[in-house]
Amino acid sequence: MATPESIHRLLTVAARLLDSAASEIRDARLEPVRGNVERIGEILARIFEIEQKIYLLRPELKPPYLNAASPYPESNKLLTRFMFEACQLEDAGEFGRAIEKYQEYLSLEESAHHREIAEGEIRRLSKRDDD
Repeated sequence: MATPESIHRLLTVAARLLDSAASEIRDARLEPVRGNVERIGEILARIFEIEQKIYLLRPELKPPYLNAASPYPESNKLLTRFMFEACQLEDAGEFGRAIEKYQEYLSLEESAHHREIAEGEIRRLSKRDDD
């Protein structure tokens, strides 16, 4: 019998598989990479919406990390702004300028976690810039 718990389990597995698929699409460069990853992101957002409804019915199923506020809200905002600008440059084929945008971000950011994300994007873009 279907229950909020069984639906939650299935959605959790589906979300993890979709996240892995998005990573593989990126790594395999399955074109259009950005479009394919965005489609998966849209599906993941819909799964999250359903999970929110489940959490209203069964709050004990909600993972504790969803209740905690981010310890770095300003870092999140700054990284989002720079990533958006870098993504626009990447979409225009300006990989070098996108890398420069992340390097600019690194000069402003202190959070190790956020710096690691930007450094990972620089590595990824550097591979594309070599093509």
